[in-house]
Parts: sequence; structure tokens; C-alpha cells
Amino acid sequence: MTTQAPDCTLRDAANQPVTLSSLWAKGPLLLVFYPGDETPVCTAQLCEYRDRWSDFTAAGVQVVGINPASHERHGKFQANHRFPFPLLSDADNTCCRAYGAKAWYGTRRLTVLIDAQGCERWRAATFPFFRPKADALLAAVHQHLG
Repeated sequence: MTTQAPDCTLRDAANQPVTLSSLWAKGPLLLVFYPGDETPVCTAQLCEYRDRWSDFTAAGVQVVGINPASHERHGKFQANHRFPFPLLSDADNTCCRAYGAKAWYGTRRLTVLIDAQGCERWRAATFPFFRPKADALLAAVHQHLG
């Protein structure tokens, strides 16, 4: 896949603007769209990524969580679970729509791998109650980025 990734500016947990292109310019970026903070499946998903953080950093990929929750809610969720990666607020769903993560029921569980040139290299959507495992994401990183 060589589609140019949509560039969006979102707010981090400290309410600071973060532009996706500024992140992927630093190296490969894995966008993790997830339905909700402090929900059982999403919490388990992001805690697994936290627990495998050394594997993600060894693979040279950045991880960013995205959903429409407020930056305040993300801040509490991030602090509560000590996530080493940012959670970004897409309050108006612009980014979720641009990536196809907006669904009639809310935010689709979607992961998108973007290379340092801003090209989408891989994407995978799962059913709302099935979370993508870290092993599958790391395998995609190795397969699509070498």
C-alpha cells in the first residue's frame, strides 16, 4: 500500500496540538484508533501495548492512540495506566473520518502503519470486541517496513 496518509492536527493529554506528519517525520508511526477510554477491551488492548513497549521501540515504531474523548479524559486514562505513548483527542472526528475509523456506533477499532514519508503501508480493522494483539502489529511492522 502506498497511499499518502491524511495529516491531522489533534490535541494530546496536555491539550497541546500534535500534527501527525510531525510524528511520522521522526520515523514509522502506528495509529491505534480505539472506541473508548477505561473500557475493558480498550484498556486491555492499550495495556498490552504498554507491556510490550520495549518491543515496539526495538522495532523503531511509534504508537499513538486516537479517539474522540477529551484531552482531560485521555490524561486521566494515560496516567491511570502509565501509557508510554500519547493518546490524542479527535473531538470532532475529523481524523477518524479521514482514516475510515468513524462508524455509526462510534470509533472503529483500526490500526494504520505509516512510514517516515507519510505513506500508509498497512491497515487492519477488527470487530469492536476483538483487540489487535501486539504480536500481530509487530509482525506487520517487520513485514511492511523490513
